[in-house]
Amino acid sequence: MLKKITILFVLVFTLLGCGIRTQIPPPEGPEGPRATQVTIAAVGDIMVHGAQLKSAWDAERDTYDFAPVFSPVKDLLSAADVTIGNLETTLPGREKLYRGYPRFGTPDALVAALHGAGIDVLTTANNHACDTGKRGVVRTIKVLDGSGILHTGTYRNKSEYESQRILMVERNRIRFAFISYTYGLNGMPIPKGTYVNLIDKELIAEDIKLAREQCPDVIIVLIHWGTEYERYPNQFQKKTAAFLFSEGADIVLGSHPHVVQPFELKSITDKYGDTKPRLVIYSLGNFVSNQRDRYRDGGIIFNFTIHKDKDTALAITDVRYTPTWVYVHRTADKNQFYILPIPRYLTNDQPLHLPDEAYQKMLTFYRDTQLHLQTSPIQIKTDEAPLD
Repeated sequence: MLKKITILFVLVFTLLGCGIRTQIPPPEGPEGPRATQVTIAAVGDIMVHGAQLKSAWDAERDTYDFAPVFSPVKDLLSAADVTIGNLETTLPGREKLYRGYPRFGTPDALVAALHGAGIDVLTTANNHACDTGKRGVVRTIKVLDGSGILHTGTYRNKSEYESQRILMVERNRIRFAFISYTYGLNGMPIPKGTYVNLIDKELIAEDIKLAREQCPDVIIVLIHWGTEYERYPNQFQKKTAAFLFSEGADIVLGSHPHVVQPFELKSITDKYGDTKPRLVIYSLGNFVSNQRDRYRDGGIIFNFTIHKDKDTALAITDVRYTPTWVYVHRTADKNQFYILPIPRYLTNDQPLHLPDEAYQKMLTFYRDTQLHLQTSPIQIKTDEAPLD
């Protein structure tokens, strides 16, 4: 039971004097260039607390293995053309630095599992980016580069920052510019020589301007903000989103509150005079963590499609979300974490048959999420009734 939403707005992007928008000319049909589209999936905070570290240890193979965690949602993540997440930990590469809250350090096996599950882009700008110091900042980027997962938000040196601060991604002849920022670093200093993008209006305005110069079809901002555990965006989030859209951003994907917050689609005129709908989700919630309290024990897979027609007009269509819940399967030997796509488990007849207590908690998260997101101020068309 996916919550399906059809968006009726159309985004029309001007060329902004960019000339050719892609190095590959679009295929010609009988009536000119063919239409194309890109499907997007976005998930929230990817965290590894101490209990998750213990769970991922495979004593028989003498290694860590996080792949089972993502196995129930692998097909949903892999199905999208671009899948995005927030890596809220570091990869220090030393056993003594592997730990959970409050200063996260995680084995490289997490990245292998994320890549295997279909994650394409990660934001590394969040309040835990510097938890293991310079080693963590530098080595996290190195591991991600080696895995093939694209990333943005932290940089090993000035040269890398200047050349890679705008992450350009092209899929199906649609060009995306990704930029990423965090509200802070839990009071920790940015390690000398490295760069972490902080929320700064002058910096953001400059970055969006630089992004526009690379002629993207869509500018996506990945932003770490808000108040932890608050289910609605605060004034800072709302004002920052308005600023981002005014500067020319098209889509804003939020993280940090560790609970799901609403999404909006509004028609906004930016400072360049372009009037078009802009999409924001203020918080995607916890994709995986060991936070077990109500509202914090899950998140959503947020999907939408960017459609580009032969006249270069773009539309956001098929906006939908799948509520996900973190299930801890407890046995005498060990606990195993799984991210469950809740609609598949509503009848509780899957291979992972949930104990009644866990099943009821999952249903509570599902109901909470449905009711919460139904209040999002967006034009919708849906034939799905709330769960009774």
